[in-house]
Amino acid sequence: MSQGQTSSFSGESPSVNQPDHSVLYVVTRSTQKFTIGGRNNPAVGLFTTSDRGVTWRHYGWEYTKCFSVAIQPGSSGKILYLSCGNGIQKSVDDGEKWQIVTDWRMTECLKVAIDPQNPHTVYAATAYGIFKSSDGGKTWREKNRGFESTFTSSVIIVGKKLFAATEAGVYISTDGAENWQLAGLEGKGSRTILQSPHSGTELVAGTEDDGVFFSFDGGVFWRQKNNGLHHRTIYALAFDPADANIIYAGTFRGGVYKSGNGGNSWQSRNEGLTNLSVHALCVDPFDHDVVYCGTLGGGVFISENAGANWRFIGLETSQVWDFVIK
Repeated sequence: MSQGQTSSFSGESPSVNQPDHSVLYVVTRSTQKFTIGGRNNPAVGLFTTSDRGVTWRHYGWEYTKCFSVAIQPGSSGKILYLSCGNGIQKSVDDGEKWQIVTDWRMTECLKVAIDPQNPHTVYAATAYGIFKSSDGGKTWREKNRGFESTFTSSVIIVGKKLFAATEAGVYISTDGAENWQLAGLEGKGSRTILQSPHSGTELVAGTEDDGVFFSFDGGVFWRQKNNGLHHRTIYALAFDPADANIIYAGTFRGGVYKSGNGGNSWQSRNEGLTNLSVHALCVDPFDHDVVYCGTLGGGVFISENAGANWRFIGLETSQVWDFVIK
């Protein structure tokens, strides 16, 4: 198994006076050459910042095309899965060393979901469908029975159910991915799906061309909510963990939209955002006014006033695909 290297750099971003509460994990797929602390830094992959972009740290291989990161629940951040073009990489020592835990049959891995009740059970969403491991990533099996299209952007675990966002709609499995059936959004390319932190039955999905859909009954019925949403290719969604009514949407070429009424209406929130193709969003659970925005080719931005305005904090020219906060 191959191992990666870890490197540290200082950032160019302006200093902030806010307390250091959380660690932001940032996954970049590609980048042009830029500088951090006066050094050329063409690295891509996994970065972290614990001071809102003042300094950055890079983990693992410098040139791996990556799409997302998942932290194993209960591991205090020590066990991570990185979804990459060349498979799934895993670290058991807080990102110091990495190994590829998949073989040539699993490539273009886009998302990982780890069962919080049994962390040895791991699901991977890939361009070729769902793969499942029951032994912490040592072995994987394809689980695509029932899919019309295997291209799967995301998979999430909601209780004992699985939901997958595919190019043919949202699919559900109630038997650990052995069988899938259409849950909704038939024929609509689904790019992201997540569960509300405020409800066990509320789901929201973002689509390629049709905007945002909500389900309030665990995926049985879906309702389109696009009032005010003028850009309807949705790559990222984020709930405010403190307010069930506040939701953010990241769009292609339309920047960030915000809803303060549970998705019933949306308003553009782009002041200071110089790149309007948004692929990652997250709200800091320790300070709900802090929202991070990851762009395709413009790096990372932060809002410290719940989306009212944004400023650049680092990873210039990077295509940012995913955020996780620990």
